[in-house]
Amino acid sequence: MGNFRWLFSRFIVVLKLLDNPILHIQSLSIYCGEKVLSSIPDLQIEKGKTYGIIGESGSGKSLFLLSVIGLLPKELKLSGSISFGGEPDSISLLQANPETLRKLRGKSIGMVFQEPLSALNPQRKCGWQLMEALEVHQKTDKVKGKEIYLKALADVGIEQPERIFNAYPHQISGGQRQRVMIAMATIHKPTLVLADEPTTALDPETAEKVLETLVQVCHSIGSSLILVSHDLPMVKKHCGHITVMKHGQVLVSGKSEDVFVAESMHPYVKALTDALPMGKRNTLPQAPEVFIAEKLQKTYRQGKNELRALKNISFTLKKGESIAILGFSGSGKTTLAKIITGLEAAEDGSVTFNGQSLLEKRPTGVQMVFQDPFSSLNTEISNRETLMEVLRLNDVNGITGDNSVVGLLRQVGLDESLLNRFPHQLSGGQRQRLCIARALAGNPKVLVLDEAVAALDPLVQKQILDLLKSIQEQTGVIYLFITHNLAAAKYLCHRFIKLEKGICVSEGKYE
Repeated sequence: MGNFRWLFSRFIVVLKLLDNPILHIQSLSIYCGEKVLSSIPDLQIEKGKTYGIIGESGSGKSLFLLSVIGLLPKELKLSGSISFGGEPDSISLLQANPETLRKLRGKSIGMVFQEPLSALNPQRKCGWQLMEALEVHQKTDKVKGKEIYLKALADVGIEQPERIFNAYPHQISGGQRQRVMIAMATIHKPTLVLADEPTTALDPETAEKVLETLVQVCHSIGSSLILVSHDLPMVKKHCGHITVMKHGQVLVSGKSEDVFVAESMHPYVKALTDALPMGKRNTLPQAPEVFIAEKLQKTYRQGKNELRALKNISFTLKKGESIAILGFSGSGKTTLAKIITGLEAAEDGSVTFNGQSLLEKRPTGVQMVFQDPFSSLNTEISNRETLMEVLRLNDVNGITGDNSVVGLLRQVGLDESLLNRFPHQLSGGQRQRLCIARALAGNPKVLVLDEAVAALDPLVQKQILDLLKSIQEQTGVIYLFITHNLAAAKYLCHRFIKLEKGICVSEGKYE
């Protein structure tokens, strides 16, 4: 009888350990002055499980992740509690000293940031940064270490890990940068992985592969994963528990199958689901061809290695026409955009607009919305000055003012209260909308959109796509829409070309 009682007591202890959450959030609130930016009453993250957080841009999702890892801006204050590690050895993250947090970051808690170009050191090669991520917590010899680094890169879907290892962040595509970030976050097999829009810059096939790898790695080592994303189907597929946020508040939190049940679906969740772009553009405009790209070529050289980014790319566009530039990460899409906007020099070929060469003398009227919004904004000036700077350059009569600036913000769904803030005080989606407003301030005739809606939630994404349609119908502006979102491409664009390793492999109309 005594042995039975002892075994039963051991069984109860094991059950308690299994139910013991690896991360427990209680009454967490994040403040800026008296204003509550984000509030989470209660959330328990169990070991080895995947949790999703969805909601509109600015709803407090990223602030929550930053509070867990102790990287909130100094001007923000916290209340409540965040316990990490489970009883009896749990650590209060809000009360932990800087040294304790440094030991946890990377080794026990991995983080995949939303904007990889901003998160990576532009002065160091990707391999060096992987080495640093490993050696901060684990000493290893160079030969064994390099094997670990290259395997980590290969595990997240990078086909040429040696090349990426020896490249600087600006020398690789946005999708490749994101995969480097994922490799850095998982190289120590941490207990908890925080992923803030980890697949935004990836094409659907690669995004699914990378996320499956991330989920598989977490499950294989018993890690928990908190995934912040705007991709509702992806969150629904991979996350067992989902929390929905709006305006800093939790609207609903529960099992994935319960959150998406049609009969009991929260109105906001239904609105997000219904906002996914559907349908296609009308027929091509009856207008002359004004934009002509012919046989564009570009090769990057790094020592003895050569990478063909573009080969014989040709297409034409009419006034008021939109073309989708499709392809996997690293296929040459962004290189094409940079050549058209004059940020890269083509080795061969030509681009003309209204009969004038864009490669020889750059006329006004060509604008670009970059893939990484934070790195493309001047962090030293306010959002108001960001827009005013462009308006001053384009207003020949010298008549500019707050009315124009406020109008631009409202066009892209931003509140004028953000004017006096700086880029670092905005969410990723808000920064992207600011970049779109800045591009529109230049009254462009050709607008290059490099993943311009990837960081936006479905509601705002639909709003921006409709706005772009409306502007095009009114002005006849040409759009080169670089995207991985096939539904968005079909909704906005009349035609498409698909690139693969720098070559156009297919093109056509959206029927």
